[in-house]
Amino acid sequence: MHLHFSVYRKASQLTGMAVLGLTLAGCGGKSTTMCKINSINVFPATATANHTAAPPGNMQHFDAFIASEPAGCVFTQSNLATATWSVSDTTNISISNVHDATNGTATCHGTTVGAVTVTATVPAGDGSNVSNTASLTCN
Repeated sequence: MHLHFSVYRKASQLTGMAVLGLTLAGCGGKSTTMCKINSINVFPATATANHTAAPPGNMQHFDAFIASEPAGCVFTQSNLATATWSVSDTTNISISNVHDATNGTATCHGTTVGAVTVTATVPAGDGSNVSNTASLTCN
């Protein structure tokens, strides 16, 4: 009897391992879609603010939104309130990276020579980052 139970137990273990192996293999291919952000948009795409105006006249708020994601993926929020922001002219413009209502708000401190690049960067979800830009002119 002991031998019969031992053989049955070994066969049961092997069957369980085979089923687990097939489940992990996913029938030889990738079984799930990698849900990540493929691209983002920044709104508004272009803006102008007066650096001599009192707040909020010398400010411009920017938002980042999910523009594309793999088919079958659904994100719960398209507005990316945790974007990291930067500007190409830090002398004349500052931009908030505080994760509250001011996130993405640029303040003009001086006149810019033409449009300045405003960049939003967010984690894509796979270890990489996704960025896009807008422009801001401070008169």
